[in-house]
Amino acid sequence: MLREERMEYLYDKSWTKKGPILVIVIGVVTALWLLFNDSRMNLSLFIFCAALVMPLLVATWHKIQLFLQFNDSSTYQRFIYLKGAVQFALLIGTLALLALYALKYISLDTLSLVCATLIASCLILESWVDWKILKIDDEHVVESLLGLMNRKKQQRRKENG
Repeated sequence: MLREERMEYLYDKSWTKKGPILVIVIGVVTALWLLFNDSRMNLSLFIFCAALVMPLLVATWHKIQLFLQFNDSSTYQRFIYLKGAVQFALLIGTLALLALYALKYISLDTLSLVCATLIASCLILESWVDWKILKIDDEHVVESLLGLMNRKKQQRRKENG
C-alpha cells in the first residue's frame, strides 16, 4: 500500500469521528461516579484524567492497531508497539506528575522541569522510532503527515461547503 493510500485509510478509520462522543460519555460517567461516591479528591484533576487522558489512550491504542495492518514484518510491528509505548508513557507520565503535584508531593518547579524533560525525551524517542520504521518500510506514515492531511481535508470542506 502506498503512503497516500495509507494516509487515506488512516483518515477514513480515524478515531476522531468517535472522539467527542467518547469524551462526553466518559465525562458523564465520571460526574455520576463522583456524585454517588461522595468523592473528596481534587475534582479538576479527576475530570482532566477522565475526559482527556483516557480518550487519548484509547485513540493511541486504535492508531497502533491501524498501523499494525500495514506491514507483517515482526521488526516493523515491534517498532510500532515501541512507538505506542512511548505515547502511553507520555500520557501516563504526565498524568502521574499532575497527580503528584495535586497531592502536594512535588512542587510546581519540579513538575515543570520533569514534564519538560518527559515531553522532550518522548518526542526525541518517537522521532528516532519513526526514523527506524522508515528504514524498514519506506511508505510509513509519520504523525506530521496525518496532521497535514487533516488540515488539508478541513480546508477543502470549508472551500466546498
